[in-house]
Amino acid sequence: MGKNQAVEKAEYFAESIGRMAYQALLEEVYTVPKPGLVDPYSCGAHTDMDVQTFERSAEALYPWFVRMAYQGYQLTCTPEDLFREIRKTGMLAEEAMYRATGHVNTHKGMIFTLGIFSAAAGRCIQEDGTVTLQSILRMEQKMTARILRAEIEMLGKEPAKSNGEKNLVQYGTTGIRGEALAGYPSVFHIALPVLEDGLLRGMEWNRIKLQILFALMSRVQDSNILSRKNPSVLYQVQMEAMQFLEEGGAYSEDALDKLIRMDADYIKRGISAGGCADLLATSLFLAMLCNKIPNENGAILNLFPVVK
Repeated sequence: MGKNQAVEKAEYFAESIGRMAYQALLEEVYTVPKPGLVDPYSCGAHTDMDVQTFERSAEALYPWFVRMAYQGYQLTCTPEDLFREIRKTGMLAEEAMYRATGHVNTHKGMIFTLGIFSAAAGRCIQEDGTVTLQSILRMEQKMTARILRAEIEMLGKEPAKSNGEKNLVQYGTTGIRGEALAGYPSVFHIALPVLEDGLLRGMEWNRIKLQILFALMSRVQDSNILSRKNPSVLYQVQMEAMQFLEEGGAYSEDALDKLIRMDADYIKRGISAGGCADLLATSLFLAMLCNKIPNENGAILNLFPVVK
């Protein structure tokens, strides 16, 4: 393969991966109704952002996800050095997000997570010619495990710089870095099984996404709730999500009415499960990437060859 062909191939895969990351961000914000969260009909518990803010942010981040996927495909460094490189790119992506949103943090956590998985996908395709849930998780761990373990051990010894670091010092939670270090168990063991179950049962797509969100809300130590509120409120939200699921969840006939009432309540209480919303978007990205979501014609997306 000539140099130009190799570059074109890298650009094609990177563009495809970046577009899926962009689509996953939109799929999350277009899920409705999401109590306390931004969607097309509500700003949730937020006064500084709406759905248009999220759309501008996603559009601004799209080329940066493409770039991180391209780095994953093209760079010949070790996985750990790849992680270091995309974190530099992520800082530029964060600046682009703030410019697009008027300095509102819409997707900082997504830059971290989807940046990792975009680069990991690029590296998997370069090495294996394909990407599966198993291979991308292995690559994510090779990229991040040692670095994040060392960072988490250092947290608390230095002044906290972010809400996640403050939560670690105050409550002992490790946030998105802990999730990445553990191999994103909330995505692989909670969200994706719920997604697969909903698809197998033929459930409506928006309701599947809501079911995933509430499965996450019932079990995840949501860093956004902790930052805005406290562990007691987080526990209340988990119990409310669990009760919603026990009553049929998003698949019950009165689910949407319940969620609209819950949205009004969460707005009043200032509750926003933003961490769970990020994990929902992550699960949608991985499912699209690994051909787990049917397209509008009912056929499975087949951008990359599937290895069983």
